[in-house]
Amino acid sequence: LWKGKNFGEQWWTGIETVHNGVLFLYGFATPDLPGRKGITAVDCATGDLLWKNTELTFIAAGGDGIYASQEALDGPVINEIAHRTGALVREVGRGRNAMQRVSRAADGPEDVQYPQVLSADDVSPLAALVRQFSAPAATEWPVEYGEDGSYLVIVYHRGRGEARGVKSPFAQVLDVVERPSGTVAMHVTLDPSVSIPASGSFLVYAGMLYFVRERKTLTAVRLRKS
Repeated sequence: LWKGKNFGEQWWTGIETVHNGVLFLYGFATPDLPGRKGITAVDCATGDLLWKNTELTFIAAGGDGIYASQEALDGPVINEIAHRTGALVREVGRGRNAMQRVSRAADGPEDVQYPQVLSADDVSPLAALVRQFSAPAATEWPVEYGEDGSYLVIVYHRGRGEARGVKSPFAQVLDVVERPSGTVAMHVTLDPSVSIPASGSFLVYAGMLYFVRERKTLTAVRLRKS
């Protein structure tokens, strides 16, 4: 339908979702940190830029709107935004608890789990378990994780040592951890040679784990019988 578009950033951007004919892109707070920030809305049919807001962070989509957060002194402000215009529809709430009042899309799969990025200030037991198994990770690159039932999926980048005084590329690896026993049920090298971090490497849906190996092979692994 269209090609050759540039919406202001060619490298530090990614696809957030597609909803009701609109493609939503995200950016980053800074190029060296994994925290997403900014929303760019593009018409899927024409490739035209519909609207852009650098202060919002996408949360979810539902109906004719999307939900986004904006940082404030008393905690994040959660707003419902018209998906084609970017206009404010209503303020959902303020603070961390307001996230629980975000509606879910009625026509979308409810159990799709995309990677979460491990945050330095997350002190939950799950985050502690992720840190335990991703200890060899490159500290400057994001650690992603997701869970399905009794399994925890972790993706991180691991250094490959020094070669003639020059740092060699990193390897991107995926571990599937069985939570009751704390054992690694599967270890996969997604990419043996990585020069820049790759995010969004897997998703879990309906008891299946999907990931891409070496940038070319889509793999599906069953995590649950049903």
